[in-house]
Amino acid sequence: MRIMPASLDRLTRLALEEIAEAVAEAQTAIVFPSWGLRLSLAWLASRHGLQDWQVRQFLNVISRPIFDPHNAHVEWRTRAAQAHQFLELCHGILGLPPAFAPDLWARERRWHEEMLDPDTGRPHPWLMCNRYKPGERENIRQLFGARMWREFNDGPAIVHPKDPGWVIRQRDGELVLDQMTWGFPVVLTGKRGQPLKPKPVNNARFDKLGGFWKRWTGPENRCLIPAVSYAEAVGKSGEMTSTWLSLRSAPMFAWAGLWRDSDEWGPVYTGVMTDNAPELAGIHDRSPVILAPADWEPWLQAPLNELARFDRPWPADDVTIDATRNLWKSGE
Repeated sequence: MRIMPASLDRLTRLALEEIAEAVAEAQTAIVFPSWGLRLSLAWLASRHGLQDWQVRQFLNVISRPIFDPHNAHVEWRTRAAQAHQFLELCHGILGLPPAFAPDLWARERRWHEEMLDPDTGRPHPWLMCNRYKPGERENIRQLFGARMWREFNDGPAIVHPKDPGWVIRQRDGELVLDQMTWGFPVVLTGKRGQPLKPKPVNNARFDKLGGFWKRWTGPENRCLIPAVSYAEAVGKSGEMTSTWLSLRSAPMFAWAGLWRDSDEWGPVYTGVMTDNAPELAGIHDRSPVILAPADWEPWLQAPLNELARFDRPWPADDVTIDATRNLWKSGE
């Protein structure tokens, strides 16, 4: 971004910087407007003629959910373009040069390169399966024969990214039931290279375990995620509803996961995803890696090069589908 003239009053400079940070964050995240951003917009509206409808439109652009996970990259790109248009509008109102140089998209790539899939150049697919039901704590403990690692509150009945969730991991040769935050924190950088608020990456593609995720794939970083069902968004963009999937053969199952300690949120975990069964591809092209009880120990202990056999979907004829009318964007 180009340097603003020193003649611009201090409050207007601060307001424009706050807006620019929100625009940068909107490239790869849903932005929940802070009081600082709202004050900045109010300042430009009261002192420089920004229209109320323009403010409302901008806030809607940066805070709206992704309605179609199957085409999420298109929605992210549209969000980015609309957010940049608003910043250019602010520059025009203030009589400033354009906010961005012609190499805009190249700069954006550098801003959020940590979030991008190295093969596709798109954000890592945490928009897959981003809510699930873990089940009751005592049922989890008994099913896995695990002891409580420490005392925790029960946590939510439906786990969303950045919520606390139950995890089974190994500790000194035994299984323990632990509670962690769902999603590895990935830190974005703003227009001046400053760190932005971390975002939770709650899914890890199996075919990336030997690349992007390799540093966290050792046995010491593997875990089991107890679940009774998981949800996907299905339907037309803007009208997507929640479809819940569970197993006919078991009231609770183990989802293959990875965990690590983080500076931002303490212990965190993410679920491993694989290609979906062809019969279920209409719901989503990927699904959680579900492990049979006989595979719990190998997932936790085997070398990485022996885990390829788990890169397969659970048989579709054992999956129960509950297509609800609940709007996905409601969060259940």
